[in-house]
Amino acid sequence: MTFAEVVQVAAANKELVAQYDRLSGTNLSLRGSPIEVQIDLATGRIKSEVPGFVEFVHETIWLPLLTQEKAT
Repeated sequence: MTFAEVVQVAAANKELVAQYDRLSGTNLSLRGSPIEVQIDLATGRIKSEVPGFVEFVHETIWLPLLTQEKAT
């Protein structure tokens, strides 16, 4: 599995994204009314956090997977 595939799987996990939003104060899961989501899109609250989510996946999922793979 490639890193891009891991990011796709992580992004598809609604609970993981919701917890990332809760911990980082973002709205990647597009919670809220349509107007609230549009405000978040307009202010960059959603787009600006995509790189942060990718970094989160790298540090908390990808690197431990690589370590686990090397140990086996």
